[in-house]
Amino acid sequence: MNWHPDPGEKELARYPVSFATGTAASVEGRRSFRDRLRNDIEAELPGWPEGSTFAVRRLPGRIGVYVRTAVTGVFAVAGGILSDLLGGSTTNPEPGRGKLEERENEIDDFPVMWADAGDTARGLPWQLDPSRRPHGYVTEIVLTTRRLVVVGDSKALWEAPREDIAEAAPKAFSISRADFRITFQDGSWSRLTTNVSAHTTELVGLLTGSHRRLSESDLSAEQRERLSDFAASLSSDDPDTVITRLPSGLVRVQSTRPGQGRNSVSESRGFVMDEAGQDATPAPGDIEPSKA
Repeated sequence: MNWHPDPGEKELARYPVSFATGTAASVEGRRSFRDRLRNDIEAELPGWPEGSTFAVRRLPGRIGVYVRTAVTGVFAVAGGILSDLLGGSTTNPEPGRGKLEERENEIDDFPVMWADAGDTARGLPWQLDPSRRPHGYVTEIVLTTRRLVVVGDSKALWEAPREDIAEAAPKAFSISRADFRITFQDGSWSRLTTNVSAHTTELVGLLTGSHRRLSESDLSAEQRERLSDFAASLSSDDPDTVITRLPSGLVRVQSTRPGQGRNSVSESRGFVMDEAGQDATPAPGDIEPSKA
């Protein structure tokens, strides 16, 4: 996507993003939009295409989800065993969730927008909803030094100044722990997902300050030497190097080439180093979400 920040404004992070989706059997594949009294507000959102009516599954529907999940799990395990026997790698197609945090918002309901009329979250664009946007349409969340922006089809669809953001927090009860909630100063909030736990961890960290972008001048002499060696290994058309101070104090250096197609995967090169410029192992919460 071709949207770029204004002159003097620096882009800090950019990831594909959508409204989150329920994963518990009662709300799997579903999401709701609520005011602060938990009333359904979908019909009140101006310009939104019609979507599926939200309803919590009753017991028969939940049993169907459990059966389907069990069958899928059996085939996944069998496929993993076969892959291992054939010398391949065993992968888990649906990593587990963390602990349930809010039964009322993760089991009994699944709001992804919590806002009264005029609240900041109420202005989020309908294109964030996978069930409403055209097939293949991608929305991105862009964090800059000044604002948070939702971009789609090369255009800014929505934005808010950074000072309007009161809190950002990961939501453990989600596949790969990739969901997160942004709460605005007016008390409204939205539950979103990048679908990649490392992206969510970094985005939330940059919003809260636990992760910090650095320049070369912020590094020690040994780290600058390591960075120089890495830069020399890159080709002229490789993307610029991004330097991040992680919560543990370690420094990550990364050059990421975004995929060219809508369903393509980005490619990253880089490393994590200590103050002496030596390879280091990231701590929990540095790159992947902490299991605490």
